[in-house]
Amino acid sequence: MLKISRMSDYAIVLLTAMAKLASEQQTARGLSDQTGLTLPTVGKLLKMLAASELLCSQQGRHGGYRLARPADKISLADIIESIDGPIAMTECFTVEHDCEREADCGLKPHWKAINDGVRQLLDRTTLAELIEPVPQVPVWFDRRTPTATSTSIRKSGSDKSRQVGSAH
Repeated sequence: MLKISRMSDYAIVLLTAMAKLASEQQTARGLSDQTGLTLPTVGKLLKMLAASELLCSQQGRHGGYRLARPADKISLADIIESIDGPIAMTECFTVEHDCEREADCGLKPHWKAINDGVRQLLDRTTLAELIEPVPQVPVWFDRRTPTATSTSIRKSGSDKSRQVGSAH
């Protein structure tokens, strides 16, 4: 199963909460209350995101955290990489990769195309987009299956069949 880590997911939750109140300094405790994430998790994420320069922190009585850039300049790829490191769909694209079959692997070019496509989608999706309502969830694939698009139905008393398209 392809999925992002729990910590990356939590970082996205945290940053979307911050983006909704981008003009305000926010505390770890306030963010914990707002998102329902535990205070230790929020603290850990805030430090990681600040180290990756996605957040600015200010110490002191009136301190807190705020986005280091406008929400439309922070991509999902930025967030995920700040928590999990480079985006790689398979081990072939990690720095530590060491495969004895690499020289004659016919799959690597295909995985590269898939990896690049996922990366581009994550690069294009910004924090600002995530805080806006979505009128309709975008669909990037055709969910129809061969059996759903070409079901043969026999007419009663007839040998003729007709094609029935799937309803979405």
